[in-house]
Amino acid sequence: MVKRGDESGTVAVVLSGAAARGAFQAGALAELLPALERDGIRPQILLGTSAGAINAALWAAKCHLGADRAAEDLCELWREMSHTNVFESLLPGSVGAGIDFLAGAVLNRGRGTTSLLDTAPLHDTAVEKLDIGQITENITSGHPTKLGVIATRVPPADADSPEGTASGRSVLFLHEKEVSDYPGKPERALDVVRCPSAVEQVLASAAIPMAFPAQRVSEPPDAAGWYVDGGVRLNAPLGPAVELGATRIIVISATSTVYGLPLPPDDCLEPPDLADSGAQALHAVLADRMVEDLLALQRTNRMIHQLARDSPSSVLLRKDGKTPYASVEFLTVSPPPGEMGRLAAKVYEQKIAGAGALREPDNWLLGRMLRGAGDASGRRELLSYLLFDEDYFALCIELGREQAARHVSATREWNT
Repeated sequence: MVKRGDESGTVAVVLSGAAARGAFQAGALAELLPALERDGIRPQILLGTSAGAINAALWAAKCHLGADRAAEDLCELWREMSHTNVFESLLPGSVGAGIDFLAGAVLNRGRGTTSLLDTAPLHDTAVEKLDIGQITENITSGHPTKLGVIATRVPPADADSPEGTASGRSVLFLHEKEVSDYPGKPERALDVVRCPSAVEQVLASAAIPMAFPAQRVSEPPDAAGWYVDGGVRLNAPLGPAVELGATRIIVISATSTVYGLPLPPDDCLEPPDLADSGAQALHAVLADRMVEDLLALQRTNRMIHQLARDSPSSVLLRKDGKTPYASVEFLTVSPPPGEMGRLAAKVYEQKIAGAGALREPDNWLLGRMLRGAGDASGRRELLSYLLFDEDYFALCIELGREQAARHVSATREWNT
């Protein structure tokens, strides 16, 4: 269903968490959104988690320039990024984290280790690149009408809270032109906080647990607290997009949006290494709920279509008993399975070849740490999330463009 007077309906862009894979999303946005704009379609809703939150906020700050210019600026920013824009040098940071860890483990002193990396450079980069004032101007003018980022609220360590609340809650920080009545989903531990956009909210959404320190959010006061990466609980905010009125959704994910085929028998007697097990856990967190939400959306669409065919006068109502369900079209853009890991491994090997370890000590140390956890596909997958490197980003952008180009023809049908 689409709104009368606007054949394109209400278009939302949902950007999942991706860490260093966020460059893939930049390439996909750069291919799809200018094509949409040439057809007279501008997404009204931008929702993102982690790296997706960064990309959503960057696009919201640049879309007044036009989609072509915004795409150029977004891709250029990623091409210029490296680990120096994200975290301090690994060696001194690792030593400091190790001292904090040993102080607690051996001496039973200190507050413990807060993170493996010092992300002060990321804060500086965000303050420089995220034009919050321009985001406010663009939302006020209605382009886009909504910007939301997902973060995970961490309960206070000494909270005397009821059983069942210690797992934290997802929080959607939502900046809207006109305030909607979407209350979130308390039963799924998803809360909505309506407020102007802020750098600290975006950084909270991207605070990768253990690797990055938790982010303190101070505004608005009723949501003040410590937050970590939104992907911990809700990596792809599809449900909020639907509830906020989207009739068409573009999902740009740096992980697969479908489940793989059943596995054949395995004769290998060696157990998976730590990297393989870690990669499986990471994919489960980042991808599985997204896939389930996409499947649920498909089921709802089928029910609506069947009801319209078999009983045209009947209406399927939502939980509130008043709001009718509407069919929601969606398309997904994601990389081929294993391709991001292959690209990361390729760049890494090129970087450390010869005297590369001397020129790229942080990349070398990162690779050595992952190699200690394993040397199979899991290591490559983990590397693809952690390799903040301009050459890797350039390849990811091109891959994102290639994958998104396959869907441009589908979006052109939205105005027919």
